[in-house]
Amino acid sequence: MSDIESKQYACLVLAGRNHGLETLKKINEITNYNIIAIFTHKLNPKSIDIKQKERDDFSDYEKFAETNSVPLYTIDKLDEKYILDNFASQHNYDFLISVSWRYLISPQVFSKSNLGSINLHRGALPKYAGVEPIKRALQNSEKFIHVSCHHISKNFDEGKVIFKSIHPTNYDISKSIDDNVERLKKEITPYFPQLTIKSLEFLIDSKYHGK
Repeated sequence: MSDIESKQYACLVLAGRNHGLETLKKINEITNYNIIAIFTHKLNPKSIDIKQKERDDFSDYEKFAETNSVPLYTIDKLDEKYILDNFASQHNYDFLISVSWRYLISPQVFSKSNLGSINLHRGALPKYAGVEPIKRALQNSEKFIHVSCHHISKNFDEGKVIFKSIHPTNYDISKSIDDNVERLKKEITPYFPQLTIKSLEFLIDSKYHGK
């Protein structure tokens, strides 16, 4: 086994929701990757819950972090972003991985990764950058939705796409648009860990093999 193949790659992961958790599990399965910390959101966003109750999946993140001895941090307000900035200034990492992260990531965080910073987005880019990409795609009668893995840049969802997966909407006219959105969110969850690992491997190959 070469030094490159046996190398441990430090990963800083910003993740939320079930597809973020499934991505964490997949990264953790692969011995080459070492998750040095997880940042997540403990509370629901105000846009859907004015009282900001605890997220249903937060206990699953706590369990994952405890089981795997990974530090877990929470950020639920804009003025708490300094916690992530401070962590990044004090640690080295090869990859920054963002899945369903609520806030804009500062350049001092994403530019510090040695091999690359990536974000997973539930929409075709640049057409469906921003919030509610699945709902907007359905409102436009799209037949397919995309899950895009792209480089992180200074603005939301503007970085170059590395890989994408395409999934049929199979719109159910007997259901509401919101019900269709929720169904599709569940159906596309497996793409997130798949695209993440594929993109990490691509970035490693690009660095060391010039691919």
